[in-house]
Amino acid sequence: MTLKPSEKLRVKFNLGVGLVFLIFIFPFVFLGFIPGLGWTYVWIFLAANVLWLILAFALIPAYYRSVEYELGDEEVVVRQGIITKTIKTVPYRTVTNIEVKRGLLDRWLGIGGIAVHTAGYSAQGGPEVKLSGLKDYERVHSEIFAALRRFRATTGPSLGLGEVPVSEDEVPQLLGKILEELRALRESLDHRD
Repeated sequence: MTLKPSEKLRVKFNLGVGLVFLIFIFPFVFLGFIPGLGWTYVWIFLAANVLWLILAFALIPAYYRSVEYELGDEEVVVRQGIITKTIKTVPYRTVTNIEVKRGLLDRWLGIGGIAVHTAGYSAQGGPEVKLSGLKDYERVHSEIFAALRRFRATTGPSLGLGEVPVSEDEVPQLLGKILEELRALRESLDHRD
């Protein structure tokens, strides 16, 4: 199944750029009140920022059109990018967690996102891939979860789930068998040299 994000994702990007400018950059205009800087500083500051704002607002539609999500039988694929095209593939066998994420702008616009976590990426503190700007995010979450369950059902139980508990009386015998296997392995490796 191939998915495109909602048009509201583009609106979210535009609002995000506007809010970053208004909250973090525009207040520096007030430095123009410092004696010696004056209106010259204000006009130069605003002109410089208008350039990056125009560029940002011009690139948002192209970036939005580049975003595509695919839910395959064995993996989730995310395609995105304008200059650097990125294709991220996350096999279901590596997925450890999927979560629905909805920030303030997402809730206001009626969209949501899905964060797909893997064991390898968890050390970095973020998801492997994000499916952002989805109008029907709950259905997509359910689809990924169902695909994950179907995949796990065909590959068998996870490691450790199918193990038979060992009593304390059997531990020395089990350790003896492990030692025999290690000795046999070492012997076969020694004969290779």
